[in-house]
Amino acid sequence: MKNFVILFLVVLYVPGLILGQAVVQSFDTQLDASYFRFETSGADAAKNFIVQTLDEENYAEGTGAMKMEWSVENSQSWGGYVKLDYMAPGSEVMDFSAYDSIAFWYNNMVAQSLPGRVHVRFELYDVSHASPSVTSNSQTEYYYSFEYILDQEAGWNEWVLPLEARADAWNGEAFNRTGWAGIVGNDFLDSDKIKGFGIELSISGTGEGDVATGTLLFDGLTLKGSKNALGENPGFEDGMAGWASDKQAESEYVEVKSAGSHSGTNYLEIGVADNAWAVAYRETSVAVAEKDEWKLSAWIKDVSAEYPGGDFAALKMEAKDANGTIIEFWEDVAQGISADWQLFSTSHIMPAGATQLTAVLVGSKWTNDGKAAAYGFDDVVLISLGQVDETPPDAPTQVTALPNVSQYFNLVSWIDVPGESNETYNVYASLNPINSLDDPGVEQIAAGVGEDAQSAIHYLIYPLKEKELTYYYAVECVDKVENVGPIAVSSGIKNVADAVPTISLNPPADFAADGDLSEWYDSDIMPFEFVATVSHTAGGSFVDENDLVSAVFMAVDDDFLYMAFDVFDDIFSFDPVGNFWEDDMAEVYIGLYNKGMYKHNGFLRGEEPDYKFIHLADRVFTEQFGSQSNPLYFNGNKNYAYVTLDPDWSIEIKVPLDSLLQDGASGDKRFHPVNGMKLPLDIAFHDSDSPNVRNGIMSYSPFNNDNSYQGAQNWYHTWVGDTNQMVTGLEQKTGKPLNAFDLKQNYPNPFNPTTTIEYNLAYNTSVKITVFNMLGQQIKVLVDGKHTAGTHLVNFDATHYASGVYFYQIEAGDFVQIRKMLLVK
Repeated sequence: MKNFVILFLVVLYVPGLILGQAVVQSFDTQLDASYFRFETSGADAAKNFIVQTLDEENYAEGTGAMKMEWSVENSQSWGGYVKLDYMAPGSEVMDFSAYDSIAFWYNNMVAQSLPGRVHVRFELYDVSHASPSVTSNSQTEYYYSFEYILDQEAGWNEWVLPLEARADAWNGEAFNRTGWAGIVGNDFLDSDKIKGFGIELSISGTGEGDVATGTLLFDGLTLKGSKNALGENPGFEDGMAGWASDKQAESEYVEVKSAGSHSGTNYLEIGVADNAWAVAYRETSVAVAEKDEWKLSAWIKDVSAEYPGGDFAALKMEAKDANGTIIEFWEDVAQGISADWQLFSTSHIMPAGATQLTAVLVGSKWTNDGKAAAYGFDDVVLISLGQVDETPPDAPTQVTALPNVSQYFNLVSWIDVPGESNETYNVYASLNPINSLDDPGVEQIAAGVGEDAQSAIHYLIYPLKEKELTYYYAVECVDKVENVGPIAVSSGIKNVADAVPTISLNPPADFAADGDLSEWYDSDIMPFEFVATVSHTAGGSFVDENDLVSAVFMAVDDDFLYMAFDVFDDIFSFDPVGNFWEDDMAEVYIGLYNKGMYKHNGFLRGEEPDYKFIHLADRVFTEQFGSQSNPLYFNGNKNYAYVTLDPDWSIEIKVPLDSLLQDGASGDKRFHPVNGMKLPLDIAFHDSDSPNVRNGIMSYSPFNNDNSYQGAQNWYHTWVGDTNQMVTGLEQKTGKPLNAFDLKQNYPNPFNPTTTIEYNLAYNTSVKITVFNMLGQQIKVLVDGKHTAGTHLVNFDATHYASGVYFYQIEAGDFVQIRKMLLVK
């Protein structure tokens, strides 16, 4: 018998189930003020609001609807928005996987005052690759949908959205991970990992300040299209119809109860004496096939007269052959059962010869203490997760590159793998022929390139001077279930790399943070140069090349990071009352570590920390520790000067490297610069020509499309010093690449109740990460499958485990490592 643990708590918190659907939110009552969080891009509360009330006279179903009287201002270079945002509390996550779509009713009571300008965006927030305890949608995979309904006449209509993501879904056909917000994650809508949802009203424009208003009724947010293979009566509303039972003796019972159900009216209760068992099982088996993966779930609670001293309810799956003979079964005990309804689930892959599957609910107690146990079961779901595909795709063909000499890039191209669908491609480059992705110096230049694209741009840069380089390329295919195929490689491609500034190892000897940059101009340090309409525009627009011009100097020694910004602006604008990103300001995104084969996804801490510095006219702060209200420095500090020469402005800053190791970044590795280090970097200027309006963004990174704030996956890079080669003792001794297998210490540690585990893979391989208790008993498998090389994160939720020491182990190829963590409640 194998134990299993709670996967999701208070999920599908439904007030009622209807055949084939489940209500997520009925809107039948006035929602508590804390249920939704209001969010807006505008600074003026009089122009940006949603007044949310209960309408008990006009509704689509139930007894009421949510009335939204709204106003939104075109205050940004891209327009503006107002929204209501729900996030499940604590570590709770919503599981929508038993349904194929989500629907809502709407009534456009008062059409928008600016026809054609505002549309609705219904959004889902996926935490499959984030902590379940996140509190902000920006920390999730962010899926939009687009509903153009605000010009319609009044009247109730239902909008149904498939629970799937499509890159071409721009008119409400499905969800779309546009990349405008949130994290990258796995770029797949995991409907069993939904943290929350949002209702957004978005206005188009370029910041002219016009305002649209209207009134929208919203009702019956419902999951539809049940995928439950059990068919009718999964919640015992029709008594035992479709179910049978068995028990050890007359002292045991299997009965339908009608008070205290999870949903609807009824639930099933299984009661057993000590050293006895009783079961309920489906009378009809479900057809299955070898290698099908099936998931069985049920809401379970303890209804024993007194606490039975443990957990004695289980979900059982019986795989049978065509004759009905059991080939293999799995009886998984639910751990952490309480007097409250909780969702438990388990999944298994069907063995060879399996043609049918029976779902069984179990009560079984064998402890010799004389205590009886009783458990409630409700809303049982059996769904297919599809065929397990472990066959890697073939390699792509005809990998080559076309040099663009004038623009300093190579256009890498290949032919997609025939016979695959919804696959993606990863592209790698090296200054040496590529025999394996484990070769030293191999760098990923593009990830997740979609089917039929068959090309990726490789921008070529070199420290301080132009240089002819020969690059070699490799491309691999990743199929739709993340099997990774072999690489196909190119021959050498010659082209000239553009000269880029670096972070100098020789800061000006007479540096002073006073806004006078003469010491920088007198030095030999090459500045990063920005010219509007010439440099990369990351968002909004610029009038002409005189709109904003800047030079940025950077230097570092073993004690300080130095930066200086010389900005020539046509109009200076700063309003401390508004949003900081709507002012004339500069951002620096930097990774203080030697960049390896892969870019980070998001901001990482620890051995390879990522930072963001936000330079404002009155202060400088970082979001990795501190905040805008608790800045690193106020203007006028000896280490920070922001000088305005209206309309021009300049900044000088000196950051002690030791000072970065505080609060949320206290566990970061202290940075020590070495000549030739490759550092992730982006520099972004926000240009504002009137208060609280951002006109444009200009950036160093060509990958920044107003999304560098999401993480290092959107940054570029430069080097420390004057070379692109860093020789280390490790390389001299072993000749091995810096990328290696590693299991990091979990963070936070100690923790309560969730923690994050980071691990690094030197190459694509099968990975298993397991958690054990002090007795060496396996309590949780966090990861079990094939993963690509690079850095990965996995979350561990210990809500239902006791305080104490636990161990986690990684097995990746021949690499095995164990670390200890401490749960303190």
